Parts: sequence; structure tokens; C-alpha cells
Amino acid sequence: MTKAIYLCSLSERVGKSLLSIGIMLKLQEEGKKVAYFKPIGIPKGAFSDKADRDVGFIQSTVFKTTLPYDIISPVSIPDCYYVDLIDSAKKEEHLSSIKRSYDELEKDFDYIIIEGAPSIKKYIRVGLDDITIAQKLGLNELVFIQTESSDKCIDTLFFTKKYFEFRNIKFKGIIFNKIDYEYKARIEELQENHIIRYEIPIIGLIEKSLELLSPRVSEIQFAIGGELINEPARENLNKMVETYIIAAMNVQAALKYLRSVKKAAVITGGDRTDVALAALNEDVSVLVLTGFIQPDVAVISAANEKRIPIILSPSDTYTTIRNMERVKPGIQEEEIHLVLELVKKHLNWDLLLK
Repeated sequence: MTKAIYLCSLSERVGKSLLSIGIMLKLQEEGKKVAYFKPIGIPKGAFSDKADRDVGFIQSTVFKTTLPYDIISPVSIPDCYYVDLIDSAKKEEHLSSIKRSYDELEKDFDYIIIEGAPSIKKYIRVGLDDITIAQKLGLNELVFIQTESSDKCIDTLFFTKKYFEFRNIKFKGIIFNKIDYEYKARIEELQENHIIRYEIPIIGLIEKSLELLSPRVSEIQFAIGGELINEPARENLNKMVETYIIAAMNVQAALKYLRSVKKAAVITGGDRTDVALAALNEDVSVLVLTGFIQPDVAVISAANEKRIPIILSPSDTYTTIRNMERVKPGIQEEEIHLVLELVKKHLNWDLLLK
């Protein structure tokens, strides 16, 4: 009999794709036939490109299959204006499509890993939220993912528990994911009296991984609509960025910050030659120059020598940093083994698979 693991969350960007990949790899390692299923994909465009980026990545890495895309992700709903674009009167049609695809996967696989919507609140207006879908598939329990590194996580957890009870669905368990290192001990402290006591099994506790959560230079370039102006550094567009520094101060003040961090993206004006040259002598992954101001030739020469990309941003500093903060780092193919190690080490597999 096929077993389903349905991953859901109250908040967005909690790592459902990452966990789906890790769980699939672990089960494949054990010789199980595992399918990935995303009932509702989020396309890049509302009318043109209907493919979901996460689905495409998983298809090309851990779930290589001849199955058509529409079986793996039968419904496509764009992130913007979906209430206008998706007619709630088509609810039953969409649910039937999701059920047919799921039934098709059940025929050939031991496990189906289901990646839920960005949030359990999402699509409720059009009747296609996670709980409605799970019940349509005949599933009565969900795996809840929580990323809050504060005691607010308890409020979130109990709010969700009461909501699940109201909707007649159960917790299979909770996975704390992307938790700050210093908060792990607090969660362990809260387990006995505030979590397990109320019959909420803890399936896993995974701390933040800088390697998996940090964006690449190329992702930052795309987010800000920037232009690479030193071609010799193109090879390092794949470098990781761990922190952002806005260098709007004098050189001495900037150096104090630059020397305290590593793998930084330094944001400054193209006319700040002194700051740019100082930054290039530190542990910097990329130099982002705002206002579309070309830097001095000495800056380009120094960056080329060290193969540090210089990205010219068309926007002012405020807009540039806002766009950078919206970057959603994607898992790189070469990082997949890290995901497997995380889930093998930190998930309670007996609870997850029972």
C-alpha cells in the first residue's frame, strides 16, 4: 500500500522543497520507489511559462521520470492575481484533476511525498487549500513545518492544532526547520510540557544551514536586474553570499564591518572608489554598485585580478537592497548531498514513516 507524506506550513518559505528532496533521497537509498507530487504548482508567469521552478528542479535531480509534468503537478496557479485568474467555480474540476494524478502515482510507488501550498491559508478562497486537497486524496494527517525561532512558535503551533481539529484533520507531527542555533535548546526545553504533552509528535529539529540558505551571486544579480561588468569574474557568479553590507560610510568605518564578516555582498555607489578598493581586499563574494554608475578602472582591474564579480545595479541603494532581501535562494544540484545528510541526521524516521 502506498504511503503519503504531506508537508504543509502556516508560513511561506519554510523549506518544503528541501525536505521533500531529503526525504525522497533517504527512501530511495533504502530501495523504495518514491514519487514527488505538488498538487498546485506556482508558475513563473500567469499566461506564458506554466512550469513551477521547484517541480522542474526535482524532476531533473531526484525524481527523474517519464511521467508527464501534469501528473506531478496537475494544477497551475500563478502567485499574483490568482483570485482573479482562478474561478472558484472550477474547484471540483481542479480537485478531480489532482485526485486523478495522485491515483496514477499510487499505482507504481511505495511512497508519495506531497509538497503543499506556500501556506495552509493559500488558495482557501478558491477552495483548493491543503486541507481540502488532503481530504480529497483520502489523507487524514499532515506533517507541519515550523521555522519560528522564538516562543511565538508555540502560539503558532496551537493555533494550527485548533484549526486542524476544526477541519477534522490530524498532525502527523511537526518538523522544526531552519531554526537558529541558539534557539534549539529552548525548543528541546519546551518539548515535554508544551508540545509532546498535547500529543504533537516532534519528527525533527533542524537548525539553519548557511550553505543551503545563502543566495548565490547569480541569484542576487537576477533579483536586482543587474549587469556583470567584469567578464573575467563570471566563473564566480556561483559563489555564496552569507551577508550584505551597505558601505555608505567612510573607508575606516567600512573596514570595521568588512573585517568582521565573510562571503559578503558589498553595496556601495559606483563613485565610491575608495570603499570599493578597500572591500576588494576583504572576504567579499560580490561588489554591487548602485545607481548604474560605472566604477573607476582601478576597481575593475582589482576585481578582475581577484575574480570578484562587479554587478551594476540600475536602482538606488534603497531599492537595490530591498530587491536583494527578496531573493529566495534555490538548492543547487551540488548541494543535494547536504540535504540528505541533514534529514538523515535530524528526522525521526520511525515517526515520519509510521
